[in-house]
Amino acid sequence: MEKFFLNGQHFNDLSLLRPLMYGEGVFETFRYNQKLPKYIDYHYERLIKGASFLKIPHITKEDYIYYINQAVNSVEEKDLYVKTILLSEGNSYYPLQPYKSNLLVVVKPYQTINSPITLTVSPYRVHSKDPLLKIKSTNYLRNILVKRYAQEKGFFDAIILNEDDCITETSSANIFWIKGRYLYTPSLDCGVLEGISRRKILEEAKNQGFIVVEGMFNLKDLKDANIIFLSNALHGIMKVENIDPEVFK
Repeated sequence: MEKFFLNGQHFNDLSLLRPLMYGEGVFETFRYNQKLPKYIDYHYERLIKGASFLKIPHITKEDYIYYINQAVNSVEEKDLYVKTILLSEGNSYYPLQPYKSNLLVVVKPYQTINSPITLTVSPYRVHSKDPLLKIKSTNYLRNILVKRYAQEKGFFDAIILNEDDCITETSSANIFWIKGRYLYTPSLDCGVLEGISRRKILEEAKNQGFIVVEGMFNLKDLKDANIIFLSNALHGIMKVENIDPEVFK
């Protein structure tokens, strides 16, 4: 029989065992400003898609909404950062499928970004065939390394390249740029998470008459862009003020 000890004390909360040992979980992050976001259904659908891939038992949409509302109603602030994490529960032997899931909801006051959005390039790459790039997994160590690298160099974030030197995204946002009437963004085939905001930006750009191009782009394709911006469901559209000039050497 397995026994677990934390700092010398018997550890009994086995519901956290698999997430702690293997990073087995999926999450969604969004802004709750007086009400649920307009595209909450998309967040739920992506959460369940990721859970299905990892074979984590599903949660119903009704329960998902209920637990979010329960969390946000417990605090006075109504402009909130909300993170929902569907955690696996099961046997500690790693190849076994979890037999249960638990939803953890994190809420805190929403804070706007006060620093300029500046980018460098990450030394850590992704491979376009990595299946974890398609879901929002709690196995987030690569993203942590990318963000730390950028901040240690004095930048807000870093552009991540894949094995073919193609732009993918940053540690927590999709990337776009505009040249004239063309809106460019990396293709999902490059190893890019299909962001909720990404989907809506592409739809709105087409409605406004932009020619939308999803493709495989290198860093040189960012040169001479009229506007470069990032997007995610928490902060929306974030205009990039500057990119490390070393990137283009």
